[in-house]
Amino acid sequence: MRDCTVSFDSDTYPYERVMTGYNRFSGAEQIPYKILMYLMDMADKNGYVPKDDNERARVRLAKYLWYDSENPLAQPLPTDEQKRSLLYDGNDAVLDKRQLASTHPKGYRLFAQKYWTQSELEAKVLLKCYTGRVLPTSPYKASIGLTFEIIINCAMDTTTRTTAYSKIYAMECALIEALHGVNIAGVGTVEFNRYSHPEAGSRAYADEGTHISRVINMSIDWQESREDAVQEYL
Repeated sequence: MRDCTVSFDSDTYPYERVMTGYNRFSGAEQIPYKILMYLMDMADKNGYVPKDDNERARVRLAKYLWYDSENPLAQPLPTDEQKRSLLYDGNDAVLDKRQLASTHPKGYRLFAQKYWTQSELEAKVLLKCYTGRVLPTSPYKASIGLTFEIIINCAMDTTTRTTAYSKIYAMECALIEALHGVNIAGVGTVEFNRYSHPEAGSRAYADEGTHISRVINMSIDWQESREDAVQEYL
């Protein structure tokens, strides 16, 4: 006879998960990908087609990422294929320079990770998205830090030829507008709020080289447990 009373079907065998309502962070690993896919704002199977309207934050962000010439907002919205070519996909990365120039004419400019040294040396503008500090506020809730880094060559920052003089800060404003208060399905609501996460805010990052950066800290209120378990705890 077995001494253990836990079923072989249990995902924690031979030990018992005593509190089933606790967060497991199941699916949290998909956060950077889902955020970037949302920001890319591409047509989908439901029939949605993005509008070329500069009043929309994601439209402005896409134009700032794609166009290096002056007044990028006066240019047409990049196509879905062009937007997709900006995304670095580690599962299908193109590292050969000739192939890269063909399939990714602007190089990689969107990254779901913190470090990619080559991009910092070569890209004129790029956007990184990765999870930051995670703060559990109870066994059932946590505030997941969401960090964005916008990096741009210093010579390209003042090419907007508009009153939005700094391209990098214009991108930050578009990023916050696109995300703050938006409930990303399967992830949670993105917030730019120090009461939700103490590291929330933005700052300029000093670089002694040829790049300037801004770091934007936002957060997602993560909760995946049973509602009755949460109410019992509260």
